[in-house]
Amino acid sequence: MKNIFETFKKSLYGPEFYHGVIEAPFKSAFRNYLKVTLLLSVFMTVMFAVVLVPQGIRFVKEEAPALVKKYYPAELVITVNKGEASSNVTEPYIVPAQGGVRDVLQGTTTENLFVIDTKNEFNKKTFEDYKTFALLTKNEIVTQSHKGQISIQDLAGTPDVVVSEETLLVWVEKVRTSLGVFVPAGIALVFVVVMLGFLLYLVPLLLFALIPFFLAWIKKIPLTYGGAYKMSMYAVIPGLVLKTLLNVSGFFFVPSYLSLLVFMLVIFLNFREKEQPNLFENNKK
Repeated sequence: MKNIFETFKKSLYGPEFYHGVIEAPFKSAFRNYLKVTLLLSVFMTVMFAVVLVPQGIRFVKEEAPALVKKYYPAELVITVNKGEASSNVTEPYIVPAQGGVRDVLQGTTTENLFVIDTKNEFNKKTFEDYKTFALLTKNEIVTQSHKGQISIQDLAGTPDVVVSEETLLVWVEKVRTSLGVFVPAGIALVFVVVMLGFLLYLVPLLLFALIPFFLAWIKKIPLTYGGAYKMSMYAVIPGLVLKTLLNVSGFFFVPSYLSLLVFMLVIFLNFREKEQPNLFENNKK
């Protein structure tokens, strides 16, 4: 742990450190990236477990059954069979937004929670006239985001299912009695997803590495693309750490380009020519 922290400090500002990175094998840079992102993944997973899991458990145990009874019409039964939907009510069947959902939708053109119309083909004009968040047609589920973007999900391939207030309450009860399985599985899934996200970040880093590569070319400093990529695997860490801390602190709308900005700052700082102007050049004997 101490070694990781020391490496992190040097990655913020350490021209000599980066000179050694360029000459070191690729596996050293990858191993450090893996260790740091593993720690960040564990940290994010723990924060998720501490902050969100208790809320999720309370929601399933105390609020979910009441919400089903409040928002799902008792008389409504929706059947999906071989990719085709049908209902037992007169259509179009409109479920208006109410309570907290209506408050959330204030300021938008959306007035209804969902509409069922399996008798007619999807029509954009009709969908807009329904002023609904979701529309169920015979073959599709159509939703609209708060920005007005329409998404259409084909029901082909959807498992046969019957949805009613009774079946929803049965599903909720199954989840309630299986929390001992769902909670650990959910926490493990969060860790895997977060860690995979960090590993996939190595792909855009291929583009990030062009920044030190071209900066070295402008300054006439001999630097291969491979060396630039190894530099980038260290220089990107401060941005990832900052972004992670902001996310878990409640700043959930952290710009996606934040890590790139921090990365660029770190690169430019470590390319400044101070006491050793030829720092990145190969030592000449």
